[in-house]
Amino acid sequence: MSQLLNKQVEHSTYGTGTVVTHSTDRITVSFAGAAGEKGFVYPDAFGQYLTSTDPAVQQRIEDELRVRAEQAEADKLRREQERQAEIARLAEEQLAAKSSKRKSSRRTTKAQ
Repeated sequence: MSQLLNKQVEHSTYGTGTVVTHSTDRITVSFAGAAGEKGFVYPDAFGQYLTSTDPAVQQRIEDELRVRAEQAEADKLRREQERQAEIARLAEEQLAAKSSKRKSSRRTTKAQ
C-alpha cells in the first residue's frame, strides 16, 4: 500500500499529481492548480484514469488489476454453475412430483 505514497501519477484530465493518501480501496492525489486533491477508487482508477510514472509500480498495479479481474471472472463462473445446478435440482424435483402424482392417480383410478 505504501508503495504509492508520494509517487507521481498521471491523470487523463488533471495531469501530473502526487499520491498523498492510500488505503486498501481509496487513493487521494494532489494535483497542481485548480484541480487540487481528488479521491479515486483503488486500484480501479489505474485501469481507467491514472498511470504511475514509475514503471515498476505501474506493473504491480496492473498485476493487481489482472488478479482482481481473474477472481471476478472465477466468481462469476462459480455463481453460474451454482445457478445451473439449482435449476437442474428444481427440474428433477418437479419431475419427481409429477411422477408421484401420476402413480397416485393411477392407484385411485384402479381402486374405483
